[in-house]
Amino acid sequence: MTEYYHVVPWYNSAEWNGVYQELYSDSANKENVLNQLLIWKARCPSMPSGIESTLTLLQVYVQDHISSKDIATDQILRLAYSSAVMRFVNHMLDTETTKGSSLYQAAKNLGVPDWIIDLRHDTAHSSHLPSLQLLRDATLIGLDWLKKNYWEKHQPYVQDYISGQQEENVNDENKIAVLMNFCTSLSFCAHPNCEIKNLLSIPDPSMRESIMNDAKDLLGDKIDMSDLKTVSIKALIKIVNEQCKKFLKVNNTVHYVNKVLLDDDSLLLSFELLKFMDNSNFKKHKKLRTSYVHCFEVLLTYLHTNDLLLDFILALIKITQTKQCSAHRALLAAMWLSEILSALRRGRDFNEKINRETDKEIASKRQHKLKTLYKDWFPNEKSNLILNLKKPVPIHLTDINFIKSVVSTYNQYLTHFVEDLLSLVEPKLPAVVSEKICKLAKLISEPHIFPNQPATRIYTGDDLKSPESNNSSIVLDVIDENVNNNEDHVTGIWRIASENHSWGTCPIGQLPWEQSRNVDLQASIEKVQMEE
Repeated sequence: MTEYYHVVPWYNSAEWNGVYQELYSDSANKENVLNQLLIWKARCPSMPSGIESTLTLLQVYVQDHISSKDIATDQILRLAYSSAVMRFVNHMLDTETTKGSSLYQAAKNLGVPDWIIDLRHDTAHSSHLPSLQLLRDATLIGLDWLKKNYWEKHQPYVQDYISGQQEENVNDENKIAVLMNFCTSLSFCAHPNCEIKNLLSIPDPSMRESIMNDAKDLLGDKIDMSDLKTVSIKALIKIVNEQCKKFLKVNNTVHYVNKVLLDDDSLLLSFELLKFMDNSNFKKHKKLRTSYVHCFEVLLTYLHTNDLLLDFILALIKITQTKQCSAHRALLAAMWLSEILSALRRGRDFNEKINRETDKEIASKRQHKLKTLYKDWFPNEKSNLILNLKKPVPIHLTDINFIKSVVSTYNQYLTHFVEDLLSLVEPKLPAVVSEKICKLAKLISEPHIFPNQPATRIYTGDDLKSPESNNSSIVLDVIDENVNNNEDHVTGIWRIASENHSWGTCPIGQLPWEQSRNVDLQASIEKVQMEE
């Protein structure tokens, strides 16, 4: 048990959730929350860094609200706030700084405003403490950051331990983790450039041993490991597809799969691996090299075959939309989305061509024979990623109503995969619609490529006080007959509009007097038509 569980300071999940809800409730008494966190601290001096930082910030926040207002108290509060903010920065950015990142880069990666890092430096090195109001603002931002990055993230995982059931869940998660790692290892071995035929030909002994251990955990005595030369990579891939489906028939399968494949240590989203294998191509073309993509072909095909690909795609989209993710991680997720969605489109085109063929035996061929046929039919695309050619595109990705939320949500990385996503919609979208959506995505992600011509001058309320020359380049010819022509209301090019107009009923994009003129014009047109 000690391998998977550790002692926590809260009595049960209800107590943890109670503190979370009360902490971020506008009407709750924060002193009660503080007392409960102090009880947790007494129970377990070494608490998770998220709770430790919450306690540090909340202590000074509560003390501020109950203290008297005098100069001495003000100085003490500034010292307390400064210490709390410094501890918050040190605690929450420690994981990033240990990787070699500076505090500013760590803050950028984790979504902490850089001015809070400046505040921390002033506290540690300056002879003057920051102002009390600035420290209060930093504390509130810190508590809000902890809500998003600790409390909300950990809430799904805070559960009560139930003997037997919990162990079963852990075993399920571990088995799926082993299975995903095994598929990833086989993907690398099956890469065409590796020329690895069997386990004995794997050049790295540690990788060979890892694959053997995973195979024993998953397959047991279903495979003979006495002679590694006879255990081919293709045979392992085949037996995994046939024998390991039972491990996916558990609760929370999708969660466990995505957790393994997309966590911080994931190879699929490892920018270090990308730079090692594909750095020049990625920087130049913002596209993944084909040889790099093939490292994960077996894994992605396995997800497609077992109906896990749709949830995996949605998890990648969520990464591109999450502000707390690093730019490299989000960009790599977007690049993978482009590759996977393109592969699904190519598979759909292949199946449409099969359905047009008169030879009905083609569809019953094995997967590897279908791949050969695909390469014959589409020779220009044979080097691209190929998934399970027998599986259709997940139906949700063909529904415009399902992907509408993806397209309409602000996402600076959407431009990398939006065209591939729209290409799957059925019935097919008109080309002009797809082009406009893609252009909008590009505008959101790269606003600098659509520059606006700056105005020669920006007029403000001050211009109402000082008359301007009538030779100004801007003339507002929107004066209605009902406008009061009092000299106090006329200054240069500016005039005050009459209060007689009904601005609340005026359509957007139209001025009230234009609306009345349009009515008069329409009446005149109708009168002429009647006379005719």
